[in-house]
Amino acid sequence: MAKPVTIRDVAAQLGVSIATVSRALSGDPAISELTTAAVRDAARRMNYRPSATARALRMKSSTLIGVIVPVMADGYLCELVFGIQNEARTFGFKPLFFMSEGKEDLEAEALEVFCSEQVKELIVVSPTGKPQLLRKAVDNGLRVSVINWDFEVQEALFGDFHHGNVGKRKPSLGARMGLQMVYRVEFDDVGAGAMATRHLLDLGHRQFAHLRGPNVRSSLLRLLGYRRALEAAGRWPQHVLTAEPADEIGQERAVASFLKQVKPSLGVVAYDDQAAVVILRVADDLGWRVPQDLSVVGINDIQFSSYTKPALTSVAQPTRELGALAVRALLGTGLAARGIPPLGESLVVRMSTATAAAAPAASAGAAGDAGGAL
Repeated sequence: MAKPVTIRDVAAQLGVSIATVSRALSGDPAISELTTAAVRDAARRMNYRPSATARALRMKSSTLIGVIVPVMADGYLCELVFGIQNEARTFGFKPLFFMSEGKEDLEAEALEVFCSEQVKELIVVSPTGKPQLLRKAVDNGLRVSVINWDFEVQEALFGDFHHGNVGKRKPSLGARMGLQMVYRVEFDDVGAGAMATRHLLDLGHRQFAHLRGPNVRSSLLRLLGYRRALEAAGRWPQHVLTAEPADEIGQERAVASFLKQVKPSLGVVAYDDQAAVVILRVADDLGWRVPQDLSVVGINDIQFSSYTKPALTSVAQPTRELGALAVRALLGTGLAARGIPPLGESLVVRMSTATAAAAPAASAGAAGDAGGAL
């Protein structure tokens, strides 16, 4: 039995997008008469028949919200999905999820699918970083919310934030990307870095280190928060550790090299909870006691943070609220401006932090670039 011809087959035959075929077949006036005629002729020649499912989805398109997520098997992203789905259902909408695996081609395919089904609302969670996807969505008439867009930033900026004069204002990263028509829902990364650091300051720590993340927006802003809290307390400069490469292996090397050169007592702010787990592991291997010799704070408060040994102190993201706010931004429920205020943060104190030991610590002015520091 011959395989049924799909809309993808028609699009491939003509060298156009799935969205173009769908809109031409539905009589969208935005598609030129020449293209519409070519699409309908190809569909007739190839014996293409739209599926009943596709027709049903189009009938309900006004109540669909397209959602692109990198993965689903992740505690943080699952919480976001819950927030999106619950809020959407509250307003009578249904989310249509597509997993991109963090790949640009799958993100583009998701957008084509949504456009072909006449979806007009789109939420993108942590896109790959390049703005083309979001621009294309806007050009196709979609209203777009993007949650925690962690686009890449230049390595030189990290050096500036460590050694240069950063001033008092938060940098407007991404402001010139021409995406004024996109709602950006963001966690307060500067506030999170500062909150984690202030917790260690309140515990009496005088010697600090920050294990920074990869060259992305959240990593730079958390470094800024770390620095500002220490500057306010008169404890800057301090150590900033850079992993090469920016993965668990690189983090292990950077932390091990650093801990071999310093003595307790030490307070460390990790880029995120996964980096904090690496610190706990390396510290244990080298005989550092947590929290007696070393206090560690993570950021995000992912599911397993309470199951580490010792349980990890972390700054929690209001994850479900992020998802809900992205929905409310799209549906215009009291949100008139395109710029959505960043969400707050909260500290969850567990057993990985404690009052600093009385052992002498290096002065703030002596903090240098040892042990993989930036």
